[in-house]
Amino acid sequence: MIRATRFAFSFWLLAWGVGCSFVEPHKGSLQAECGIESSTDGQMGSGYPMATANSTQAAPTCAAVPDSACDNCESTHCCATRAGCYGDPVCACADLKLDECLDDAEASADETRGAEVSACWSAFAATGAAEQARISCQRSWCETECSMP
Repeated sequence: MIRATRFAFSFWLLAWGVGCSFVEPHKGSLQAECGIESSTDGQMGSGYPMATANSTQAAPTCAAVPDSACDNCESTHCCATRAGCYGDPVCACADLKLDECLDDAEASADETRGAEVSACWSAFAATGAAEQARISCQRSWCETECSMP
């Protein structure tokens, strides 16, 4: 009985190890499109911490940002979802695209600005679960500070 249990356990470990090699995360085209690149110091471009299976980098801090009421509110109330997004390469890339989209929307005409801002947030939310969690927290705590639609 003990021999069968050891065999089953050994087989499970082998299967798990082989199976994990097929799903190990690799940098995909989405990160390359937005310029997030790995570097030797454990950081990705644009100030986002690297998120890989081998990373020992600490989670990003939620320090105050002097000139941004939205960032300060999110750092205070939504640190976990913000750090989760910045630690996920796909969400970090989507965040960069959101920032660009919102900047473009701010430069647009008054009559179209609201629809464009709403479209930016919708595109961000459609990217994945980390993005949806971040938006949900922002809506709960920082809707006014972040001018969310």
